[in-house]
Amino acid sequence: MYHYINHRHELISTVEKYRNKHGAIQWKDAIVELNAFFEDIQPKESWRKRFSRAKTFVEQHQLGMRDAQAQYRIENLVKNKDSVKNATKTILIEEALKTLENNSVHIEFNKEFKHTKQDDEYVFVTSDFHFDGYDNMLDALKKVYQHIIGKQKEFGFKRIKLMELGDVVEGSHLRPSQLLAIKTMLIPQTIRVAQAYVDLINELSKDMYIDFYCVTSSNHTQTRAFGTGRNELVEDDAMLIFAEIVKHATTNNKNFKMTIGRDFIAQITPEHKMFVAHGHLVDGKKNGYVQELAMARGVSFEYALFGHFHHYREITLYGRESFNIKVFYAPSLNNKHSDYEFDKNLSSKAGMLMMVFNKERGHRYCEELFI
Repeated sequence: MYHYINHRHELISTVEKYRNKHGAIQWKDAIVELNAFFEDIQPKESWRKRFSRAKTFVEQHQLGMRDAQAQYRIENLVKNKDSVKNATKTILIEEALKTLENNSVHIEFNKEFKHTKQDDEYVFVTSDFHFDGYDNMLDALKKVYQHIIGKQKEFGFKRIKLMELGDVVEGSHLRPSQLLAIKTMLIPQTIRVAQAYVDLINELSKDMYIDFYCVTSSNHTQTRAFGTGRNELVEDDAMLIFAEIVKHATTNNKNFKMTIGRDFIAQITPEHKMFVAHGHLVDGKKNGYVQELAMARGVSFEYALFGHFHHYREITLYGRESFNIKVFYAPSLNNKHSDYEFDKNLSSKAGMLMMVFNKERGHRYCEELFI
């Protein structure tokens, strides 16, 4: 008889009123009021079962409505993610460029080192800076400069590959409507650390050619919207803004070239390639991940490089005729231990990674340069 939702609501409401009035439901007494209200004659077991079914149906209907509304909000968010992304990105870039114009310094580059010949390739890697807005943290990048210049004096190279693996800022996960919050929190952090990297690049490029690689997807830099999960809207990432700032500020630098991507394959030597990514998608499936990745994408490479774990490691997977296939994990530039490091029992001293490759022999050696 009660096939419509409003009828079920009336039944539930009547029973609840009876419960409030008498303190408990005595079905043998309640059927009198129920029969009178609904003009129906039913035994108590029928009313009890009917009430139970009605309540279950309404609760499921309400839950279904909430799920449908939540799904609609998420679908609408994903549908409009481009406009959200563009609005956020525009605010970030405008603010960044304004700051850069106010603090721009013209640097004279008297020499070009792009075509300098050298037997070995020198790769320097920075990762997981997690800048939180305190300027004293930027001293770490001064030490990066000192290390690279020191190694140049030791080995005499005039060309390097500099790789940034992401998580340059500590970051935050905000709703797309909170643009003012983004402007007051994330912009200053992104701008300050990007400016510090630009200063590092400009100073280094006075003495060497820099082939700069920048990963634009990492977990701490995702401006994750409310109602979405990790890595769901990967285009909304502060690393994209970081890369835009660096690119704009180095436009006239003749000793600098820049490559960006969520991940990418870098040509380390004419004979050797390296897959490069932040590493947050590796978590939980380290064993076999590189082989699985190569097969899924239909690509080949001899080396893989990740950050994310704050833990320096060099792992030989298997050997070839003249060199080993390897995976490298870069340390964190940040000298503060995170909960993640304690939970995973993974940590190494704050630092950067130096790798040396040879055309014939491939990878020669690594060195962790402490910060």
